[in-house]
Amino acid sequence: MQKDTFYPTDRLSEVIECDYRLMQVVCRFGIAMGFADKTISEVCHENGVDVHTFLAVVNSVRGYMKSGPYSVSLDLVDARSLLDYLKRTHAYLIHHQLPRMRRNLLGAIDCSGPGDVVILLLKYFDLYVAEVRKHVEYEETEVFDYAQRLLDGQTTEGEKMGYHRHNEDFVVRLHELINVFLQYCTQDSGRNDALNDVVYNIYRIEDDINIHCRIEDDMLMPLIRRMERRRGRIGATTIGIAPTENPTAVSASASVLSDREQDVAVCVAKGMSNKEIAEQLFLSVNTVTTHRRNIARKLNIHSAAGIAIYCVVRGLVKLEEIKI
Repeated sequence: MQKDTFYPTDRLSEVIECDYRLMQVVCRFGIAMGFADKTISEVCHENGVDVHTFLAVVNSVRGYMKSGPYSVSLDLVDARSLLDYLKRTHAYLIHHQLPRMRRNLLGAIDCSGPGDVVILLLKYFDLYVAEVRKHVEYEETEVFDYAQRLLDGQTTEGEKMGYHRHNEDFVVRLHELINVFLQYCTQDSGRNDALNDVVYNIYRIEDDINIHCRIEDDMLMPLIRRMERRRGRIGATTIGIAPTENPTAVSASASVLSDREQDVAVCVAKGMSNKEIAEQLFLSVNTVTTHRRNIARKLNIHSAAGIAIYCVVRGLVKLEEIKI
């Protein structure tokens, strides 16, 4: 069965039939087997899973596996559900995959006799596990906790997460580990199948980690930046705008634009080109053009200067940020 995109009305079993590796995605949303012929929407509802986030992740992973892009609408992704999925991925890696890998490794090599290579293999594997644990701890404390505080409204004004870069060291070490096994680990024929399984599963872990990193880059980080921008607008409205006679009228006017249109308007006020806006907001240039056309229609404002004034009055940007 070949299918590139899944929808709420598709049977969940079709996801697994299409690519058995997607079973890992289903499991990390807390969904157990035994869903019979129920649709994705039905199973997600029964398990308290946000169906749009589930589909965004499943379809993205399907795209990554086929080495093709998949465009995700972040407007439909629930950040809490995505964060929970990513935490489950970490837990599975640290508490299940890597410990099982070490047990399998011990069973695949002969540790009874002398052998410097065997000892070094175990040490190398343990060094790799330590590197992965270090990276996971960093993401849990610096990225996931920060995202959780953003969701809970517990971040301070001006607080912003720095540039998030994945730890490339443990990815490089993983390739080195595979090469060491392939080149230097020789065992008797009775253990060869078990050792082959170990190396094969290391490749599988590599695929898993790469997909996990792409989900973070393509979905979590843009959501974090979006939450930071929204928090900044709230702060500006609360602190930077003088009291008006009718505050309700101001909020009503601001709500004329959707959240995404407000994001685009803010970028226009800051003097950004359509291409720069597209890169900033992870949109296509055509989508930015459509948003600008909608902004002009809704506000009856067609110039960048007019949009900048609108943004200042509504508390979306501060005066010193304007570039027109």
